[in-house]
Amino acid sequence: MIEQKTIKAGEKEIEYIKIDMYSAPVVMVKGKNGYVMCGYLNLGTAEKLGDAGAMVRGVKDLDTLLDAKIEDSTSRGKDLGLLPGTRVRDVLHLL
Repeated sequence: MIEQKTIKAGEKEIEYIKIDMYSAPVVMVKGKNGYVMCGYLNLGTAEKLGDAGAMVRGVKDLDTLLDAKIEDSTSRGKDLGLLPGTRVRDVLHLL
C-alpha cells in the first residue's frame, strides 16, 4: 500500500509518502528544497546525486517521523539546516 498526503509547514506544502514494504515501511517527507527519509535512504548515493537529504531511523508513520531526530544528512542537507540531533518537526519549514 502507498499512502501519500500533503502537510503544511508554515506556508510551505510538504509531501508525505509511506510505502509498505515487507519488513518495514519506507517513510519520507519531501519539500522543494530537500527531504527527510527513513533508514532505507542510502546517504552515499544521495551525496553523489547532490541531494539535500537527511536520514532518521526507527520510524513507521508520519507521527514517528516528525518526532524523530535526524541521524545524519548529506553535505547539502547540512547546508540547508538538516543537522544531526534536530527533530524533523523543527526543520520542516526548511524543506
